[in-house]
Amino acid sequence: MATDRIPTRIAPSTTTLMEIKDVTEENATLIRHIWHTESNRLVARRRIDGVLNTYGVEYLGHHKRRHLPVWYCNAGDTYATTVLFFGPVMRVATIGDYVERDLIVDRSSPY
Repeated sequence: MATDRIPTRIAPSTTTLMEIKDVTEENATLIRHIWHTESNRLVARRRIDGVLNTYGVEYLGHHKRRHLPVWYCNAGDTYATTVLFFGPVMRVATIGDYVERDLIVDRSSPY
């Protein structure tokens, strides 16, 4: 694990991360630390999945406007609050909200 902060990474606040079920302030601080210091995004996503105790990191599709792949920690429910990853950005949301707003396009989409 790298010890220096990676300046291009964007993470939600500790308070926002605590909106996720069972996430404590300590968990939220650790999640932010992992996202800002782990140089490999794949490893960072997997480590965050472990802190959240979710069911793995899964690919959702590509963001229609940002043209970035979207990954998320599977919380087991489409409308459970979780973290989504858009390239260097981590957000707290539900995957259902993004899918319903038609913001996600399939990997095989001609988009």
